[in-house]
Amino acid sequence: MSTVEPEEGRPRGSVEFAESSVLEAFAPSSSVNIEQLLQSWDGSVKDETSSILPFVSQRQFLLFDELLPVIVVLRTPQIEESTLKSYLSRLAINLELYAVNTAPNPEAETYTPPTKELLYSETIKDSYDPIVCIHESEANTHVYVVWKVEVFISRPRARLNKPGLYFAPAASLKPPAKIKQTVIQDEYLPSKVPAALNLLQSFSNEPGLGGVIPHLSAMRISKVAPTTPIARELMRPVRSGQRRLFKAAPALIWRIRYSRWQSSLKDTAVIASLDLEIAHITSCSVTIDSVELILQGGRVEPYGDPIGISSSILCNPGDQLTLLYKLIPDAVAVGAPMEEIGVQPLDLKLSAKVLASEDCRPKISIDWRTTVDFSLGSNPALKGFNALGRSAGSQRSKPPGPDSLPPAQGDLSPVEDTEPKDINISLTISGPSGVKVGGIFHWKVFIVNRSDKARKLAVLVIPKRRRSDLEKHRPLSSTSSTGKQQGKDELLAKAVIDDNIVYAKQKNARQEPADLVSLTTDVRIGHLSSGACYTAEPKFLALAPGVLSVDALRVVDLATQEATDIRDLPSIIAKE
Repeated sequence: MSTVEPEEGRPRGSVEFAESSVLEAFAPSSSVNIEQLLQSWDGSVKDETSSILPFVSQRQFLLFDELLPVIVVLRTPQIEESTLKSYLSRLAINLELYAVNTAPNPEAETYTPPTKELLYSETIKDSYDPIVCIHESEANTHVYVVWKVEVFISRPRARLNKPGLYFAPAASLKPPAKIKQTVIQDEYLPSKVPAALNLLQSFSNEPGLGGVIPHLSAMRISKVAPTTPIARELMRPVRSGQRRLFKAAPALIWRIRYSRWQSSLKDTAVIASLDLEIAHITSCSVTIDSVELILQGGRVEPYGDPIGISSSILCNPGDQLTLLYKLIPDAVAVGAPMEEIGVQPLDLKLSAKVLASEDCRPKISIDWRTTVDFSLGSNPALKGFNALGRSAGSQRSKPPGPDSLPPAQGDLSPVEDTEPKDINISLTISGPSGVKVGGIFHWKVFIVNRSDKARKLAVLVIPKRRRSDLEKHRPLSSTSSTGKQQGKDELLAKAVIDDNIVYAKQKNARQEPADLVSLTTDVRIGHLSSGACYTAEPKFLALAPGVLSVDALRVVDLATQEATDIRDLPSIIAKE
């Protein structure tokens, strides 16, 4: 009886299937039909290192916040349909997206390895229905299995210099389930394997045992080295194909600025200014379909027609768009006290399309969350303080920006042509209304740089100065009758004070103990860019009961050494 040998090139088992298969990920520039392209392809490949589908046109660059359609292709030699389905059910495929530095850091003095960050990781499950295609050529016949996956390209957390993206698909063939069950449930030795040595064989002829032959296997007491699990040992990795490096850039740049609603002290509403800018680097126009702000603990009232309800907006590279919203917390509607109105989460949802070409129009989806501090709009004497810090005695050299607070009556001075000396920052200081004596508490100092350039600042706490007995008496300077010649108009010489008397007064002077101690010497804020914010938390220790406070909070510009003192600060009530 003759046997039929399998065709040359076909895998005859799972090991050959894993070794002869190749897995690769593609980012097509437009929607492609793999079946039609395979039929028109002649099967020519430049070399073994080239792509398994060289006819697929891929994207030149990718965008952050993009929903990118990706196809994962597995190429394997021709195999029977039933065997292929069996192998695909055992195939574990994972798709990962990494962001890397494509250029060295110019500020680094020594060589540092490029930064690598994982942006996306997804396991292709059985719910993804693949497309199976067969391609026949003169050289050989292959089977192509195609999965379509939608990948969201998030923004990297690290600061990358000329970022690049690449896909890293990985697949491995798991062992069949029946083999695993057989190994676990089989309690007998495999066939044709010699039994272990009986260590008690010498006692088999012992008359005291009454014909009983004792048995102790050598495997019971010998040290057995641990082995790897059988399931992991039998897993066969699949070879990965070409990994293409894509350039990456953001298509949209946004920021949100806040200003207080100046209608009344009881109104804690905040005006949010959403600034959108179309990036120049992509050189592509963007159609903004919808923009929505969602306040978790309140409601949002847009000024004008919201984008997405009436129509979309077409923007060119470099265009800037500003949208205004009024944020109203729910605590105002229910009549809650202003002290309970704090930080609320704010969500930004934006959808857009990038017009790269007629066939390539990537989708942008932004879902970003930030927080809003509604204590900005409360009474400064109750909970916090918000002011524009300036150097003492300086005048305003230019009108405030669109997100600055209106100047006070004393600030309405004429504009001079001198160089501006304003620090021009906003501070919001808040703290607990009551603390315990001996307990440590924090202030939250929210700093916003409202100037048009970056700042390097330092925040210092100036404690209250207590008067001592020595300060009540201010003696004149010590002189002698022979130290200086007296003028003609001076009839009486100044009093002579002995140095010993001054030393005794200083030594015996009574100093009042400190009621409030600052445990934070200073807070250094380096390179606070224009429009950026920072939160500092100075630490304090209350040592006495009562109403405690500090003398001032000093803000120093480290570049110009100009300083301003903020004295309208929240009071602390310390209790036993």
